[in-house]
Amino acid sequence: MNVRISKDENTRIEDSYDIARIMRKILLRQNKLHRKKEYFWTIGLNIKNDIEYIELLTIGVLNQNSLDLVEVFNFAIAKKCKRIILCHNHPSGDTTPSIEDKNITKKIKKGADVLNIELLDHLIICDSKEFYSFVALEML
Repeated sequence: MNVRISKDENTRIEDSYDIARIMRKILLRQNKLHRKKEYFWTIGLNIKNDIEYIELLTIGVLNQNSLDLVEVFNFAIAKKCKRIILCHNHPSGDTTPSIEDKNITKKIKKGADVLNIELLDHLIICDSKEFYSFVALEML
């Protein structure tokens, strides 16, 4: 499933705040009941940090998501994006990464390195303006 950004939305990403703002808007488009599920997106960027695509990879349950690592890189390879950002939500409102979040990020980072794709960040968002950035907190 592809997610579209409105035409008036700036698609140039300067920092983690920009992507968190855009992804929160996308999350808030879901009704409250659907926001109780965990969503996982990959955002592909060109070399100027303009968004090339936002792909919704999975919709999980309350606090769990099943992610196929091949799918993370599928669009990036097809669209020849050399930079990606990962983003998922925590329906609980607590943006602290779980052990699983840390482990999947490490696996994706290894895959990105092999494919010569730069993993810029992994964000965890929620309904509020809070978010967690793996890069800002030196976890990536």
